[in-house]
Amino acid sequence: MHVKYIAGFLAILFAVMVFTSCKNAGGEYPGDEFTHDMIHSRAWETYAIMPGMPDSMSAIMPVKGSVPYPGNPVSGWQADSIEMNTNLPYTYAPTIEDYERAGIEVKSPLNQKDLKVLEQGQYYFQIYCSICHGAAGDGKGFIVTEGKYKAPPPSYYAEGYIDMPDGKMFHSVTYGKGAMQPYSWALNPMDRWKVIAYINSMQENFIAKGGDVTAAPADTTATTASDTTATAQATK
Repeated sequence: MHVKYIAGFLAILFAVMVFTSCKNAGGEYPGDEFTHDMIHSRAWETYAIMPGMPDSMSAIMPVKGSVPYPGNPVSGWQADSIEMNTNLPYTYAPTIEDYERAGIEVKSPLNQKDLKVLEQGQYYFQIYCSICHGAAGDGKGFIVTEGKYKAPPPSYYAEGYIDMPDGKMFHSVTYGKGAMQPYSWALNPMDRWKVIAYINSMQENFIAKGGDVTAAPADTTATTASDTTATAQATK
């Protein structure tokens, strides 16, 4: 007897649910949601106001020392070990001592003969470097030829530059040196190495053509540890 009542109750409940679900939303009836948590995100939306955070934003900066992963977990694409290693923190300080140490210890992770690397290096060089150093790397960029800068940057074919170690170049682009400001804000580590590869290719071509190495201008090569440190602090 009880089973009969239960079966009847369930049949009525089922019928009510069927007719309710078939009702079209309209007017003051917005419709019913049977999977509310699947329709509306329970997570904080990107850049939404989040009172519990220090800056009231749900998107916060990563903690200091975080290493970005360049792969894509959605598509399954994984970056190679070279690209992942270049995202590790650069542990050399903006000092003359570490500038010299970088010249000995820091090496380019790229194949500097790779045409794609050189092509991309040239692209970034023309954007960020040529305005001062010149498209040919001779220190005759736009700001020099137009008389807008009285202290010309050095030529890549001058003494102390044509054979400069890659580590010193990377350190200089990262922190700046002398009158040159840092470019770590614009070029990630991989792109810095591509620019250096392109500069090396220009220097090799210069030597292969029998070019004469010039003396380095003293006023643009001199720098002190305080100069480098001040430049680095100004960019933080």
